[in-house]
Parts: sequence; structure tokens; C-alpha cells
Amino acid sequence: MKKWVLALSLVGCLTCSTGTVFAASDSSAKPTHTTLHPVTADVQDVDGPAVHNWGDIKSSVQVTRDTLREAYQASHDAYTQKLQKYAKCTPTQAKKAVMAEHPGMTVEELQLRNIRTNLVYMSIVRDDEDKYLVIVDAGNGSILVDRRIPTHHERVFANGDE
Repeated sequence: MKKWVLALSLVGCLTCSTGTVFAASDSSAKPTHTTLHPVTADVQDVDGPAVHNWGDIKSSVQVTRDTLREAYQASHDAYTQKLQKYAKCTPTQAKKAVMAEHPGMTVEELQLRNIRTNLVYMSIVRDDEDKYLVIVDAGNGSILVDRRIPTHHERVFANGDE
């Protein structure tokens, strides 16, 4: 994949550096650009990790992390509000379905989301020992996915070497 992206970038740079202008088949059409300049960038080792070094970028405008959190929350709220009108199941009904499946557990999160254009409520429920991802159909309130989320310890020692 990395080689394909690098090859495509190289073809784009070569096309730009030749000064070729693509015009319509109509001979009266005038090109909008007469000189094209190639875009240059630092190309990293194809086999190495794709790590960006953004440390040297400094904008003239700085915003606080609180401002960024507020902006994210505003976009999240607008996203939810826009999609909520399509959900036939309310968040309260979705929470009841999750609680019926996992009585005695605490619902940590319940968010309206889409999975490949399917409108669902995603929920994380937990108790002292276990944690589950529960996905509820936003149309009829049925449970679509109910998966236990492994603990950090279980993930680290998944191969059986303890």
C-alpha cells in the first residue's frame, strides 16, 4: 500500500513538473493555469513507520485545549441532534434494552452512532469485573452486538504465556 501511494505521488509530481495542462476537448476553452508547480514534501523511508513530525509547525493562532474540547463537543452534539430525528428508539429505550441484557451493570456511555450507514446506539457497560460493548438498533431497540471487552491483562497475555 505504501509503495502504491508513493508511486501515485511520484506520478502526480512528474505530471505537475512537465507543465501539462488538461483542457476540455473544445478548442475554444482556455486553460486556467499556464504554469504548474510541483508540490514537494519530505518522503520517508517506504519500509519504515509512517510517522509525521508536526513539532516544527507553529500557527499564528493558538487555541486552548478547553476550546478544542468545546468545539468537539459542539460538533458531537450537532451530529447527534441531526441523526436523532431518524432514530425510532429513544436513548432511554436503548438504555433499558442494555440494562435488561446486563442487569446490575453500570452504563458508562450511550451514544447515537452510525456503522456503515446503520443508525445504532453504542454503549459501554461495566461492573467490578467485566466490561461489555453493546450495540442497540436505533430503529427497534433490539441488541445487535453484545461483546465482552477483554481486560488489559487478558490482551497482553492472550497467547497463554503468563
